[in-house]
Formats: sequence, C-alpha cells, structure tokens
Amino acid sequence: MKIVKKNVLKNALIGAMALGLVGLGTTSQAQKVYTTTFYVAGMGGHFAKAEMTIDPTLPAPLQLHKLTRVVIGDADSHPTHDARIDNMNRNIMFWSTYHIDPATGMPHVGKTNLLTGKVLEDVNVSVPAQATHTHHMYCASAQTDKYFIPITMTNKAYIDVFRKSDLKHVRRVFLEGTAADIHKPYLFYHGTNSPDMKELLITINEAAKPQGAPIGKMDMFLLDMDALVNHGKVKVLAHGIAPGAPGKTMSFRQYFSPDGKYIANSGADRMYLIDAHTLKVLDVAMMGKLEENHDDIFTPDSKYIIATSITKTLESGNAQKISMKNPSCTTEVAPKGQLGPNDYLMDGQLKLYDVKARKFIGKATSVCLPCHNEEGVDQHAVLCGIDANWKI
Repeated sequence: MKIVKKNVLKNALIGAMALGLVGLGTTSQAQKVYTTTFYVAGMGGHFAKAEMTIDPTLPAPLQLHKLTRVVIGDADSHPTHDARIDNMNRNIMFWSTYHIDPATGMPHVGKTNLLTGKVLEDVNVSVPAQATHTHHMYCASAQTDKYFIPITMTNKAYIDVFRKSDLKHVRRVFLEGTAADIHKPYLFYHGTNSPDMKELLITINEAAKPQGAPIGKMDMFLLDMDALVNHGKVKVLAHGIAPGAPGKTMSFRQYFSPDGKYIANSGADRMYLIDAHTLKVLDVAMMGKLEENHDDIFTPDSKYIIATSITKTLESGNAQKISMKNPSCTTEVAPKGQLGPNDYLMDGQLKLYDVKARKFIGKATSVCLPCHNEEGVDQHAVLCGIDANWKI
C-alpha cells in the first residue's frame, strides 16, 4: 500500500481551494465548486456575461458575482439565440441571429473577441426560396475545428456551413429527400456537435402541419459530420424518438456531455437526458409551471447540467427587485413603461440538474433581471442559448 504523507494531502487541499476548485459541503467529503463565465444569448442584441460559481451544496447553487454584456448589435438587427465558443480558441465566440434584419432582408452570422468584446466578423446571409416560414431563423449551431454550422428554425429548415477563418459560406444542406427526412410536417430543427466533432445531432419537432403546433414527438438523428460538412451528404448513424406533451413539448438547443455519454436536450416544458450512443431517453426532468427550458450545458466533469429557463416572474404590482450595481449594464432598450398589477416580466434564469440523482437541485438564479432592474427596463428578458468558459 502506498503511503501519502498528511502534509502532502493538506497542501494539495489548500492549493485546490485557493484555485476555487473545491469547497466544503455539508458532509465530511470535499464538494467541488465550479468557477465559470457563462455567455447567455438574448433578444436584445447582446449576450449576458455572467461570472459565477456553482456549489451544489448551497440552497441556490448558482452564485452570480458579476453581470455585464457582450453587445453584437441592437434588438432590431441582431436578436440572438446562439452562443457558440470556438473549441479551437476559447477567446472567440461565434453567433447567428434569430430574426431577419429589416434593414438588409437577411440574418447575420458573426464572431466576437471575448477578451475585448469587439465584433471581428459580421456577414449577411441569403435566405433560400425553399424557406417559406422565416419568422424564426438561426437558433442552434454546431462546429468542427474549421467550420461554424448554424441551423435554422425555418420551414423548410436547413444547415449552413461557414468557414471559421473568414465566415465564408461554403455549404447549405436540406434534409428533405435524404435518409434523415421524416416525411412528416415539422415545426423546426435544432442541433449540435459531439465532443469529438465527428457527429452532428439534429432534432426535429413533428407538427400537425408545417410550422404548426408540435404534437409532442421529437425525432433525433446522429449524422456523420465529415460527410455533411465536406461532401454535403447526409449519412445517418442513429435515429431515436423522444415523446412529449402535444402543444407543450418542443426541442430547442442541446449539448453532449464532455465525456460523450449523454445529451442534455431542452424541451420547453421539460429537459431530456439522453444516451448519446443509442439516443434512448434516460430521464425526463419537468420544468416548473412558469418555466420554459431552451438550452442545457454540462459541467466539465459531466456531473451536472445547467439549464436555461425563460421564466415568468415579477408581478409589477408587487415586484421584488433584484439589485446588482454595475455600470456595464447600461442598455439602449426603451425606458421603463407601465405594467398593470397583473402583468409579469419574463426573466432569464439558470438552474442546476444533478445527473446522478436525476433531478433539479436548489433554487434558480437570474442572469437577466439584475441588469434590467438597474436600468428600469420593463421589457421581457428572453434568453436562449448558453456557452461557458470554465476555470479548471
């Protein structure tokens, strides 16, 4: 048996705590505390930059320490649901816009330097004639080492491929007429890449009619990434079905776990935990009555999932403001308006799911209202996609 000296263990623990890697929980065992910066996409033409720690032992596990913004444009031209940090350079974030810019008649795709907040590239993207329902444009996205791959919510939906280096548009792929064609009406697509970037997950919400109400059935396809990106071919590796509630359940964004075992898939009224190889549903975690799940990202060790929620909150007649003094929250959104006593604001919140326990734990944390309240903004905070830079 190998003997480890007590002072070695003591010094290791002290060093780990100094780095913010562990904290003491309610038991005698050390509980890991995660430190991260989240980038949460919003419809105001900016990302909430939330510097947080996550301690699963606390009543509110997600602790917000600083909230600022990364601006890519205004609410009319650059509403966004898509945050995608470059796997090859964590100081660069790619993004795409949710609506067509009324000034150009096209959506935007761009990339931002996260160290400076400067937009490095911003390109207008043509909309194909096949996409007849274009109120919702890009939301989900994937990537490889060389390509950024935003996916539309249009109908017909499609997958675009852009070269990361200069955002040159190199390919557009529709699934109609391929092995991933469900041959049924659908609401929209979403998707993401596997950790090794060899697979592309596509989720399709079946609907009563094209772009109609979802029927509570999500098709999941694993596609070969090389075939799609480099050859425009659709090669299906696996297919699965996730059931849900008609009119309530619909797939939005998702992530693979870093260890490649799971997929956390947002479903509006629920969150799915899915086997990443078989596409079998392992757990369904229901959201609260006033919550809608739009993205789910794992901690680096794959033990927890941070779920984004658009949450109905703050009755105006009896609102308890969340205060965080920060001059960086300055916004160009319209000034505070008049809400009636029964009106509500929509907040963007994050909540924590324990993968082993198969349940949400603790209270949710707002990453939108602290800034909006400081500015007296009575407009809805609509968040969606999330990405993170972890301090490991």
